Amino acid sequence: MKGEICRSALVLCLCSIAVVVCFSSINSMKFLKPACELIDVSDKIQIAESKPLVSPLGDHCNCTDRCPPPVEKIVEKEVVKEVVKEVCSKPSEPWYVEGKTWHYPARFPLCSMDACFNYTKCESSEELLIFTYNTPAPPKRYFSRINESKYFTADPNKACIFLVFLDADDNPWPPHPSTLPHWNDGRNHALVIFADKWAQRGPHQASIGMASVMASDIHETTYRPGFDISIPLPGNFHVHEMQPVKILERKYLATFRGLRYLGRTGEGVFRSYDSFRGMHNGKDVIVATSCDHPINNMNREKDPAIGVHCDEDALIHRNYTFNDLMNTTFALVPAGVQPSSYRFIEVLSAGAIPVLIADNYVKPFDTLILWYKCLLQFPTTEMHRIVGALRAMKAEEIVKRQEYCLAIYEEFLKDDETLMRSTVRALKARFLGAIPNFTEVRKRR
Repeated sequence: MKGEICRSALVLCLCSIAVVVCFSSINSMKFLKPACELIDVSDKIQIAESKPLVSPLGDHCNCTDRCPPPVEKIVEKEVVKEVVKEVCSKPSEPWYVEGKTWHYPARFPLCSMDACFNYTKCESSEELLIFTYNTPAPPKRYFSRINESKYFTADPNKACIFLVFLDADDNPWPPHPSTLPHWNDGRNHALVIFADKWAQRGPHQASIGMASVMASDIHETTYRPGFDISIPLPGNFHVHEMQPVKILERKYLATFRGLRYLGRTGEGVFRSYDSFRGMHNGKDVIVATSCDHPINNMNREKDPAIGVHCDEDALIHRNYTFNDLMNTTFALVPAGVQPSSYRFIEVLSAGAIPVLIADNYVKPFDTLILWYKCLLQFPTTEMHRIVGALRAMKAEEIVKRQEYCLAIYEEFLKDDETLMRSTVRALKARFLGAIPNFTEVRKRR
């Protein structure tokens, strides 16, 4: 009997010990779990901090020299398991806006004059001295005679700016600018391009180092103000004979004569929209378009439906000449393959007021010219507003706009020599007085 009692007492004792141990373990886990979570988070943060960073200035860049380290994000005293995105990570895919193909732009490395420019190379000269490469291409368009100008130096040691021309039409695989002898990770270099898209002639955007961009295809969403420069396409025609015609006594209110771009998507397709073509009334508003182009003809063969209205548009197009339609108060300047257009300067040469139809576009020489005093601009989605807005404009405002437009043309755009000089002025404007010799650049009216 005593043996059974002892055994029962022993069992009860062991059970009590087991209960105590289990209870202690459960309480311990309650306290240990947050600690484990913190250890897990801190380990992840440690891993993120030790992960090599990749610079947007290129894979060869020592990113730690210019980029701050990742930081922890604290919310209500708890460590969040996410680390703020690394500023030096490779750029993601470009973002798009549905139906607006100009929102595709390349993402260039973050740069500014204070971070990516060597001022000491400019301080000893009385004039902005420029060295030009002949690779990948020689100086193009209105830069073709820059080597004969006072801005040129053949000595790279004296140069403040190095111009690289990327429109190498005869070389489908041009060398990368980093192979140039004075590249220095792009510092003090400006990449000049007139191509419709950066991808057609330019290197990968993440590989341009500290170089700035001078292009006719510059986008507001990726523009680096004070560092990049939007330059114009030169006009194919200059219609000076129209300038004496008084702006309020011209034959037409608004005109356009040019090409339609056929397709389901892509640049310039809005020229086929009813909101664009529908502005034509055959009286004071003329929109004369043509589909006659090799690429358009090929597209029409593949998809005849995209050529709707082409035949009737051709009849209108044949009834008007370009010079006749420049006898207009306003002239439509719709974007084509890129937001910039040859028509821009042509319209200004005729003394007409440009009506720019473009999205996401940095207008040329925007640091020198107060464009809002001259042109009007409409997004491609708002073309239905154009005619009404023009008819509502007061006569005195029209006169003031035309006067400023003519002044812009004469001072900045009238010929190749003037365009090159304007580009140099835009380059100087980036210094904002840091180099005293380069301060006389902002002659705004």
